[in-house]
Amino acid sequence: MGTAYVDDHRFLLGEAGTDITPWVGGPELRDELEALSVELTFTVMRNDLYDRYMTWPGLRPGDKLRVVNHGREIFSGVVLTVGLDGSVTANDLGWYLTKSQIVFQASNAAAEDAIRRMCARAGIPVGPLPGLPPRISDVWTGDTPEAILQDILEICSAETGKQYKRRVKNGALQVTELPGTPITAYHKPADNLAAFDVTIAKGTVTGSDSMEELYNSIVLTAGGQEAGILGRGWNQASRDQYGLLQLSERLSGDENSAQARQRIRTLLDQHDRLTIERQVGELWGADEVESGVLLRFAPNQFGVTGDQRVVSVTHRYGSPHLMSVTVQDPNQGRAAGAGDTVEV
Repeated sequence: MGTAYVDDHRFLLGEAGTDITPWVGGPELRDELEALSVELTFTVMRNDLYDRYMTWPGLRPGDKLRVVNHGREIFSGVVLTVGLDGSVTANDLGWYLTKSQIVFQASNAAAEDAIRRMCARAGIPVGPLPGLPPRISDVWTGDTPEAILQDILEICSAETGKQYKRRVKNGALQVTELPGTPITAYHKPADNLAAFDVTIAKGTVTGSDSMEELYNSIVLTAGGQEAGILGRGWNQASRDQYGLLQLSERLSGDENSAQARQRIRTLLDQHDRLTIERQVGELWGADEVESGVLLRFAPNQFGVTGDQRVVSVTHRYGSPHLMSVTVQDPNQGRAAGAGDTVEV
């Protein structure tokens, strides 16, 4: 996409698609992998309170808003707030899943079926879902669909070892596995210039290495009325180095011992790791860079190179289109080796 044309992002308001791009200033789109909804903020020229002859788009909370680039939809959502100063906040339709609260029960249901039934209860269409083998048995009372979906996908991730992204696109909830194939992002700055790999020119690189999300001991407990311990797992080398950091995981009670053992090993493999993140403050923009993608960075001296998982991206549309990203190395090793002990 970025090799074919110079970016021309247009802001379209309402069902009629009224082009309000000339009124829009400082637009930023924030896409976080852990969030269900993408947020768009900008300002509009507004002086109607003081000059009744000055026109403006007349945005209101609840208005539909789209952003397109040469016909390709980049954002589709709803206006949430409009300030007297012209500040506007909009979110995609995943925002609705974070607000309503429902009561939902699953009893030994396939994860895919549980998600579809939950969405039906919440009045949300469901789009494509990947294969999700775990069985779900749980009760949620007064939880949001976002929280329920997160619980279900955490169970699936603990059993399959895969990571999932959830978004509302084309009016329906879609769940996808994080891609394993890297992309190279390109930006074309002008019609008379060739497109180039955006990672060859970086802004400031910052970041941190953290043990705050590290767990080196796993306890599996039974679901239902009894809270018996079904199994344990730990990495002694990691405990010696970082101290005991224990995570408790509840099973539905329908798993056999082999599944419980695999669940412990998968959870240790996922959580017994340092969180190593790098923020790249300024890159040329490319619409293909979304949270969850594997972005291939050209070799450089900044310590961010090779295939990196984008966990957060902020696009700043304008002339030029720029972006900043937060990335993690998907091939990062275990905190202190993988000498796990598992007892079921």
